[in-house]
Amino acid sequence: GVIWFAPLAGVVLLGPEVLALFAAVSIADITASFAGRSLGGPPLSRLSPSKHWSGLLAGTAAGLGTLAVFGAFTPAWAVAVAVGAPLGDLLESMVKRGVEAKDSASWLAGAGGLLDRLDSLLLALVFALALG
Repeated sequence: GVIWFAPLAGVVLLGPEVLALFAAVSIADITASFAGRSLGGPPLSRLSPSKHWSGLLAGTAAGLGTLAVFGAFTPAWAVAVAVGAPLGDLLESMVKRGVEAKDSASWLAGAGGLLDRLDSLLLALVFALALG
């Protein structure tokens, strides 16, 4: 658990601008969920068959747009949102399926669950720190 949440230290290292990253990742994740369900298309991965390429593309566009709106668009943060966040989401899906705890939505109802808010952010923080 400590290793899993260690990237949260990046919040301190990245400073107050990390709020823009958090907003971009959250908006990307929520947009991807709605767009994937609405548009459908080919599945993104066997790790999470309900995720679709259409959701990934829509979520990435929304996340990058959010960074731009906040004036926080940098190449490192763009990669963090476009690559790190979706990979974090897939990694969390794999872990949750491995421990048979697939649905954590009741922990933060209406937003996909507490783990769903953090999974994308954790890997996005790692990418932002490593590339920035």
